[in-house]
Amino acid sequence: MIAAIEAARTGSMTAAAAGLGITHGAVSRRILSLEQWLGTPIFERLGRGVRPTPQGIIFLRRAERSLNAIEALRSELGSRRDPGAIRISALPSMVRLWLMPRLRRLEAILPGRAIEIIPEHRVAQVQNRDMDIALRHGSGSWPGVETHLVFPDIALPAAAPELAARLAGISARDLMKETLLIDGDSSDWHEWGRRVGIQRTLSGSKRQFLDHDVAIEAARQGLGVILLRAPMAASALYDKSLAALPFPAISSTRAHYLAVRAGERRPSVLALVDELVSIGAEAAAHFKNAFPEIAAQVFDAQDTPGPQAPTSRAKAAG
Repeated sequence: MIAAIEAARTGSMTAAAAGLGITHGAVSRRILSLEQWLGTPIFERLGRGVRPTPQGIIFLRRAERSLNAIEALRSELGSRRDPGAIRISALPSMVRLWLMPRLRRLEAILPGRAIEIIPEHRVAQVQNRDMDIALRHGSGSWPGVETHLVFPDIALPAAAPELAARLAGISARDLMKETLLIDGDSSDWHEWGRRVGIQRTLSGSKRQFLDHDVAIEAARQGLGVILLRAPMAASALYDKSLAALPFPAISSTRAHYLAVRAGERRPSVLALVDELVSIGAEAAAHFKNAFPEIAAQVFDAQDTPGPQAPTSRAKAAG
């Protein structure tokens, strides 16, 4: 619903995706699912944008009023939470795959202070202290916030060991004819195919999931081939539940960042930022050491953001 409201506000799915920090395909798929649920189209698809249909105008107005009421209730309930808690927002897959296994280490930085992890798909607003820290996946440039690189986003084909053995020796083109596991939208697989020289991609069947960790579990069950995101989800390679396939890895144009409000000065928040950036750098270094051939394809590329040294300050994003 938020994706639809943002698309109506901007008149463009591309602009909505940029504002929400997700891909164009993710916005398109969410709107399509909403239209299927409503049983009526809420947008006219134009050459360079979208325009609400008459039914869409009615729905979007009521949806926005409902969301405002929910937000007011959330703020009321939130006022009753622990005022000393530090709130960290992240995508559910990032929380489950990377953040929760490191929570005790974060808590050790601030003994006696509560840290609340909030898994959510929306772009949390740190500017008004709705959240103290937001882990975001995107370009690293958002208005009103300071950003700190956690680690880059590397995509590499992977599969369960049994399936990987069966696929040994096939070409990249034949790989694209296998069942592909997709989280969010197909853009990463399209980009991977383009970079390995395949013009027409996704010729095989596909299974789609909203979150990356669910797609990983499907891959573990041998249900298809996944473009695994590393270092975020590299634990699936370390525990050998998935095997990297002998095909090129690609670096995404997006990466994982921490966002805090511009001018953040609270020592507790800055201490967590430094620790999270440090942990991210360690995760990137561990991946490079464990898979040097894969890492060499992406970390050494000039257009790939590399892990940064811990810092308590970052340039404000405009």
